[in-house]
Amino acid sequence: MTMRKGIWHAFVLTVFCTGTVSCSFLPDILVKPFESSPTTQKRQATQKKQAKSCYPVRDRDIVYVVRKGDTLGEIAECFKTRWYYISSRNKLKNPNVIRPGQKLIIPARSTKAATGTSSGKAKKKGASKLVRPPTRAKSGIAWIWPAEGKVIRKFSPKGSGKQGISIAGKMGQKIKTAASGKVVYSGEGLVGYGRLIIVQHQKDFLTAYAHNDRLLVKEGQSVKKGQIIAHMGKTAAKSPRLHFEMRYKGKPVNPLKYLP
Repeated sequence: MTMRKGIWHAFVLTVFCTGTVSCSFLPDILVKPFESSPTTQKRQATQKKQAKSCYPVRDRDIVYVVRKGDTLGEIAECFKTRWYYISSRNKLKNPNVIRPGQKLIIPARSTKAATGTSSGKAKKKGASKLVRPPTRAKSGIAWIWPAEGKVIRKFSPKGSGKQGISIAGKMGQKIKTAASGKVVYSGEGLVGYGRLIIVQHQKDFLTAYAHNDRLLVKEGQSVKKGQIIAHMGKTAAKSPRLHFEMRYKGKPVNPLKYLP
């Protein structure tokens, strides 16, 4: 699969972040495509034992040399970071493609930078800060359902692939935006999600629409609430459906608490 030039820069600037970096909001939705299989996990465990430089990066950038069989997800897990931080820092056109011998900068995740101070007291205060999503009434957005159909999978904040809901439907069925916003991703470069669209709403919300058959919008395009952005499909799914996810400041939230 290929990915349009520059997509990851725009994407990282507009989606899911943790409190340890200064960007707006980037989802765990994108971690799943790079989760490793049992075979790669075993290999990764061996690599971790062999790699003395594999440790959480805090106050400085370091350089990692890609080994045969490495994936960006495995490297990120090894250094206790997110693959999209590494992708953005190295300006990777396609995070699915890295080569043995390639040098990657593993970005620092400075606690001092995140909290504004290096004191233990400040660290503890920053670590205990929780992100509390607003209620539907206080979200400031009048959400609508992105598709008609039966909900065949409900939300689970911990289950892999369940950080959203799945709506069953028919091939070619219209997929609509749940609210007005800006398209920050449109493509099929993320394994497990098929043809995917991600839309940012205002400052802190983001919605994702996966398994589409046909994409009708492009990155950077503004869309209105209820606008048709795709046709339902079953790319990377067993049957026609829409997998719909919502994020608030990088944290998955239950769409059923926001949809009318």
